[in-house]
Amino acid sequence: MENFFSYLPISENNMRWDLYLTGAGAASIAAEDSYPPQGHPSLYSFRWETGRTLAEYQILLIAEGHGVFESAKNEQTQVKAGDVIFLYPDLWHRYRPDPSSGWKEYWLSWNGERLYRLMKKGLLDPNRGVISVQHPELIAAAFEKILKHVKDHPAENSNVLSAYAMEVLTLAMDDIDIAKVARDTAVPRDHVHSIDDPVVFKALQTIWNHSYRDIRVDDLIEMLPITRRTLERKFKESLGCSIGTEIKRCRLERAKHLLANTTLPIKHIALAVGFSSTDRMGKVFKESLGMTPSQYRKSVKDQHQGL
Repeated sequence: MENFFSYLPISENNMRWDLYLTGAGAASIAAEDSYPPQGHPSLYSFRWETGRTLAEYQILLIAEGHGVFESAKNEQTQVKAGDVIFLYPDLWHRYRPDPSSGWKEYWLSWNGERLYRLMKKGLLDPNRGVISVQHPELIAAAFEKILKHVKDHPAENSNVLSAYAMEVLTLAMDDIDIAKVARDTAVPRDHVHSIDDPVVFKALQTIWNHSYRDIRVDDLIEMLPITRRTLERKFKESLGCSIGTEIKRCRLERAKHLLANTTLPIKHIALAVGFSSTDRMGKVFKESLGMTPSQYRKSVKDQHQGL
């Protein structure tokens, strides 16, 4: 298996699909190799000691080897060849191969209303992060098609990839015992567990996929077939907060992640997550956490050193 990964451009057309890719990759990790492989963007990279939290969904197929998985909703679980790991937005997690065996993995980063709806129906459940599949070779073949398409069209995120991703999802879920699925399960972020309004959910998707830009409420309105007044009212009813507050929260969470898990300068982090300036990010940190970004970074470092 050739080591490869690519993070894909996301267009408005992609986001109109029920399921769309944001990245894909494969890696062969030999025994005693460091993990995860280097070179991933800071938002996706992580260390075992700290784990990570994503703003989107991911799926991994372990094709060979074995290791462990753990999340905020799953105790440390053994993972073996033929297992699939599902990762969920805003849910802390970590995983790694056993140093004695290494492993071979395929993975996709993806998003879309279909995944959200499957969670609402209980078919995808953050409490069930690892499942065993009967035909991992079929899922591996579907992954290979995606990787080949990405390599052949490196600057595109075509709708063909959405169809291939649907194949991966269908095969991975084929062995889920629907009778054992709970009626009410957790959804991507704790405070949206009761959201049934598709417009509000679409707005949340847009925010979490575009917060790195200087996106404003007016920009969000232009992307959705709804008036500002109506969307503000729906947000208040569903989330108890304004659109602007959610945009600020998204940027704050991503800034916290980068401060805790990278050595990037604070100025770079502010721009990377969508704040207009370092001063603006500092003001948000003070208002929300009672400390500056530098103080937050130091507090996380001190906490880890105390473990």
